[in-house]
Amino acid sequence: MGKITNIWPHDLLTFANNDDLILEKNPLPEWAKDSLSKAKIAVVRRGQIKNDLIPVGLRGYERNQRLAGYLKKSSIVKQYHPDYFIKHESWRDSPIERQKLIAFQGLIKIAPLLTDYQWGISGSLAYEMATGVKMVKESPEHTSDLDLIMPNLPKMNVAEAKKFLAKLNQFGTHADVQVVYGENGFSLEDMHWDVTSRF
Repeated sequence: MGKITNIWPHDLLTFANNDDLILEKNPLPEWAKDSLSKAKIAVVRRGQIKNDLIPVGLRGYERNQRLAGYLKKSSIVKQYHPDYFIKHESWRDSPIERQKLIAFQGLIKIAPLLTDYQWGISGSLAYEMATGVKMVKESPEHTSDLDLIMPNLPKMNVAEAKKFLAKLNQFGTHADVQVVYGENGFSLEDMHWDVTSRF
């Protein structure tokens, strides 16, 4: 393992043992036990790293299956920044039948549109590409979002922002753009715009 330096919200961190986690809820719910049996991985939450304890969250297959806790920095086996999956075109390593899902197809089609931007992917797509565990959903009830992480997105006005979002949302799945400046972030879609707004 290389030296871990910067750790940011949305990073995925793998570890070797369940005991490396300090959880806010014990004993573990069954869904968390099942999740950890498939992949020992957690996502970094927003919050301060104190005493080398990183705020992380576990996730299960269902959207309501989330569990907060902390991971010892010394226990990290591998770290995935959101841009790792773009730089390595990690979707190519997924089985062909998974690549055919709407969310994967959306990512594949969006990638060429964002070559001039710094960006990455998080959420169920990143989780599945990192672990091989089937997390991306496609059903009449729910299709997984494209959770895009965009550090230092160039400033734009309301018309430019709407055009940018429309370009990313033309492939049958919802692109949720999280704009990140340092440790702060916001959803581009959820901003309260007025006609004079810029960010």
